[in-house]
Amino acid sequence: MTISRANDPTSLDPAQQVSTGGGLETLTAFYDRLADLDASGKIHPSLATEWKVSDDGLTYTFKLRDGVMFHDGSPFTADEVRFTWQRIVAMKAPAAQYWSNVKEVAVVDPRTVAFHLKQASPTFLPTLAGQRGVYMGPSKACVEANEKTKGDWAAAYFTDHECGTGPYKLDTWQHNQQITFNAYEKYWRGWDGKHVQRFVQKIIKEPSTAQLLLTQGQLDLAADSLPIQVYQQLKHGEGVTVDSASTTTIDQIVFNLDKGPMKDPRVREAIALLFDYKAAIEQAYAGEADRVFGPIPNTVWPKIPDQAKRFDRNVEPAKRLLAEAGYPDGFTLQFDIADLNQWRNLALILESSLAEAHITVKTNISTWPVLFAKLSKPKGEKPFDMAGFQMWAAIPDPSDILMWWNTDATTVINPGWGDAKTDALIDGAQTETDQAQRSTMYEQLITTMNADVPAIWIDQPKALTAMRKDVHGFVYNPYYNGLLDFYALSKS
Repeated sequence: MTISRANDPTSLDPAQQVSTGGGLETLTAFYDRLADLDASGKIHPSLATEWKVSDDGLTYTFKLRDGVMFHDGSPFTADEVRFTWQRIVAMKAPAAQYWSNVKEVAVVDPRTVAFHLKQASPTFLPTLAGQRGVYMGPSKACVEANEKTKGDWAAAYFTDHECGTGPYKLDTWQHNQQITFNAYEKYWRGWDGKHVQRFVQKIIKEPSTAQLLLTQGQLDLAADSLPIQVYQQLKHGEGVTVDSASTTTIDQIVFNLDKGPMKDPRVREAIALLFDYKAAIEQAYAGEADRVFGPIPNTVWPKIPDQAKRFDRNVEPAKRLLAEAGYPDGFTLQFDIADLNQWRNLALILESSLAEAHITVKTNISTWPVLFAKLSKPKGEKPFDMAGFQMWAAIPDPSDILMWWNTDATTVINPGWGDAKTDALIDGAQTETDQAQRSTMYEQLITTMNADVPAIWIDQPKALTAMRKDVHGFVYNPYYNGLLDFYALSKS
């Protein structure tokens, strides 16, 4: 099966690579997790067959699957789970952020391992089954055999090598051209049924090239997102199908609450009322998106308060609010976005929507790293008036999005919103294990956000994936956004 990706991986080390577009989308062919999430958010056994939680919520004990082998022939045991944790922490690798609540990983016996937490966490298990930073391996023997110096954890070697327990083994890698990987014959799930024996992952940067190769049958599946107009054309192409599925992603435009007119909640509410949400969904996604009214997607609990639905396009009340705030003749603002097709379209809608109230929008387009650097500046130093970007829940829990509205995240992506009260709700919900109480906390938080209007929440785009009609087994999983289940795919 031939698949396309837009970018060559920067690393295949699961400790170092935690984001799609940099290698995570490739290394998942080579590595497994202890548990997996399905598309509904339910957790299933993987390398662990079962688990139990202590009464105080501080210890998770896992029974491990027997007969699992790493690609170098090493057996997968409790010692290897502990070694994976030790390596990630010692390297201070990006994956370490997902293990920050783990105090100790203890080997009970070769098939049993216990995770001791610093504090009880309702999200520990879904995080362990999530898409980032929780893959088992590489094996201890493989790491020690490939260290340049003792204790370097073979960090350089695993940039372009692998040693996991996953269904496929790396074969060849021609940088910026293609990667090939073959079925691992000793994979623990076995090879009964229909599976792909060999993948060819081509690096195709131009969407038009991917479109042409798909229609010609030289490409089986375009794994990365394509412009909406390409999908519209492919829907009518012979031999090609486009899968559409719900996501846990939202488009949001945040206000800089420490700059100019954006300090005034009346101005923020006016802009939220001026924005043309219907036109945005049509122009940016050709209708392939759902409207959202709050900071979390419709597919994640709790329910957004009905009061939030007041934010629909309503020009005259918006003009009155601006006049009350002292801006009857409008003003000029700077809007920062990343260079992505949907955000260019959403920026055009923002510009035309706000022009009706004499607000001039000057859109500044940059790469995501540049935009992220601006978002990460301290409170009071962020250079934009408004900024647009996506948020998504990588686990079936609202904390994965709402945690970023803590004031501690002001130097990450929080635009300057929140106080001690809202922080207490966020922090409390991240340690409380009773879901009903957590839901109440999050409802209070979202109600406060709805009143303060720190952002415009626009839509929840669908995930579109183009493939040949003879490709089978593809299921989009919102909790593994941008990843493929290689083992599940087949061709007829």
